[in-house]
Amino acid sequence: MGYSDPGRAVDAVRRFNRFYARHTGALHERLHQSSFSLTEVRILHELAEERATTAADLSRNLGLDTGYLSRLINNFQKLGLVVRRKNELDGRAHLLHITPEAKAQVDEIDLHVSAETATLLKRLGAAEIDQLCTAMADVERLLSPARADGETRLRVPRGGDFGWMIERLAHLCTWDRTKLSNEAIASQLVANFLSEMQANTPRIACWVAEQPNATRVGAVILAAESETRARIDLLFVEPGARRRGLGERLVAACTNFAYGARYEQLVCRLDEPQEDLCALFLRTGFTPVQEGSNGILWQRALQQVIVD
Repeated sequence: MGYSDPGRAVDAVRRFNRFYARHTGALHERLHQSSFSLTEVRILHELAEERATTAADLSRNLGLDTGYLSRLINNFQKLGLVVRRKNELDGRAHLLHITPEAKAQVDEIDLHVSAETATLLKRLGAAEIDQLCTAMADVERLLSPARADGETRLRVPRGGDFGWMIERLAHLCTWDRTKLSNEAIASQLVANFLSEMQANTPRIACWVAEQPNATRVGAVILAAESETRARIDLLFVEPGARRRGLGERLVAACTNFAYGARYEQLVCRLDEPQEDLCALFLRTGFTPVQEGSNGILWQRALQQVIVD
């Protein structure tokens, strides 16, 4: 089902928010029979885990209005849950410290939440839990501000990655639909690669780009076209992870591997002009050669490229 209509997309997000709020009990004023609201627990948790030491830290981390936050902190002080001390390094600011009593209450709430979550997950199988975690990571990625690409790592593929690659490429890429659909093309290329993997074919590789929260944001396959030529297949980066050098890192991984595997040339075929990929290949030392009326073969002679 598509959501090209902004109104339908807004309705879908609001429907999910209502479901999630009901499911987690966040609509209740108080959390897990404690005397704290959800916002108050979030503040105390930030202090307990030392992710914040000032009101400015809390406001930035939790996205809270400073006036509202100040009232909550003042109330915490009156209850003996938080101590405010002058910052010796900055006389304009104060440091916030959670008291042992408040820390004990936060720890107890954490235990209840973890136990309830574990009970909730017991009715799911391992594959369903993986699917749930992937979906939650995707929601977080798509609705979060862009992050620096230095947090993203390249890893070898795991179970489920190839199915995910096919699904994402079917949505993201614009190949020639007169012969095969995007999904069929991606499926065939993945099937070819998996067949080569099962046959223990040397000199082939695949990388998946993953953020610290396990969100997958890109991938690429390196296949053997001949004894002397390696081919890049199914290269893509999620839109929210672009413009931060991840495409260059994936191409560099292919280039370095192909160089080490003693290929003489690295190529990538594009049946249709794709502006982002064409610009990427130009930046990474490839040159275009026309193939047929529309196709372009990007190629480069191999020398090692190191990208941290």
